[in-house]
Amino acid sequence: MIEKLNNLLQENEVMVRIGTTWYVIDELGEIEHDSFPIMVSDDEGEQHEFDVADIEEFDPIFKNLDINNPGIA
Repeated sequence: MIEKLNNLLQENEVMVRIGTTWYVIDELGEIEHDSFPIMVSDDEGEQHEFDVADIEEFDPIFKNLDINNPGIA
């Protein structure tokens, strides 16, 4: 499932706000017992690692949505 989500992230830009900074989600890590790591990059292209729990706001820009099947990207 994570692999499919990572493929979706490659085709679409999902912005997240962590603190006061907006990042693009590059990759989702494997869900562990007490964490769900995400790799993000900032405006300068520098990568950072956070936990999904750190996300305060989402701003998805999906380019490839199937409008005939709601809920399926």
